Amino acid sequence: MKELISVIVPVYNAEKYIRKCVASIQEQSYSHFELILINDGSKDNSLALCQELATLDQRIIVHDRINGGASAARNTGLDIAKGDYIVFVDSDDFVSPDYLKNLYSAAKQGNYDIVQCNLQSTDRSDFRPEKVEFRESDVNEITKGQALNQRLYKVTIWGKIYKRYIFDSFHFQEGIIYEDDASYYIFVDRAEKIGTLNEILYFYFMSDNSVMRNDKKDKSTAFINIYKERIAYFTARNNQELLDGTYDRFCLVLMLTYASSLKHGNNKNDRTMFLKLFRKYYPEVKKSSYIGAKDKMMFRCFNCSPQIIGRVIGKLRG
Repeated sequence: MKELISVIVPVYNAEKYIRKCVASIQEQSYSHFELILINDGSKDNSLALCQELATLDQRIIVHDRINGGASAARNTGLDIAKGDYIVFVDSDDFVSPDYLKNLYSAAKQGNYDIVQCNLQSTDRSDFRPEKVEFRESDVNEITKGQALNQRLYKVTIWGKIYKRYIFDSFHFQEGIIYEDDASYYIFVDRAEKIGTLNEILYFYFMSDNSVMRNDKKDKSTAFINIYKERIAYFTARNNQELLDGTYDRFCLVLMLTYASSLKHGNNKNDRTMFLKLFRKYYPEVKKSSYIGAKDKMMFRCFNCSPQIIGRVIGKLRG
């Protein structure tokens, strides 16, 4: 018998989208799955819709919980899941009919612990994904350094298939912003083999529920603690390559956030802190043998003239 795949979908005020999301999963060419819908204290008709759908398909499991956010809902889903593999989908998104089959086929082909597919954003509610033929040539293996330091591995939790063990003794951090950033590097570190599948199988729908960041408003500085935790994580594991990559990524985010502040006037009171942190970790980037010359040159220019380079970056990013 084929291995069971657990598909976990956090649901919050998704009555406009949940039918299409669920239908796209029900229509999968890989049929041996359980679909776990976690109603996260929705205030609309989401729970009733989920329960209605479950009466029509025995593969659907509905669990109702008090509102705790996407991470809390995912944790609840993991507690319920019985699958050999885990997949996540957001309730306002939808997937190709071959989302599960192709990810699973890629995972089995190279005995990968995680496989990531490509995604596409759309604002068309009538868009219907087509079937995608699986091709072995579309599968590539990446190292942990390529995944994190070269940023070949996407931060998003969805758009991937995971072996169940990746989540052993793991819980997503609850009640925080940027929750995906706080966990994705742990999955990369836990995996023995990581693959990428060069096929568009996941469709990110630009809905009213989508978390859209507005550069004209103050952005949360919660990412700072997340990167400090990541630095501590790889320091404890004595992994210099991924530690240096974390310094590199942290400096990049600090630089871009500073540039956004100059362009839009947000986070004015945080600019000194951004620069102080950048200058604390920039020396680690400068001496690293794992970080490329392009990043080092960019950071050197920013370190010398943050106002000038920050405004240039702001213009280039639009």
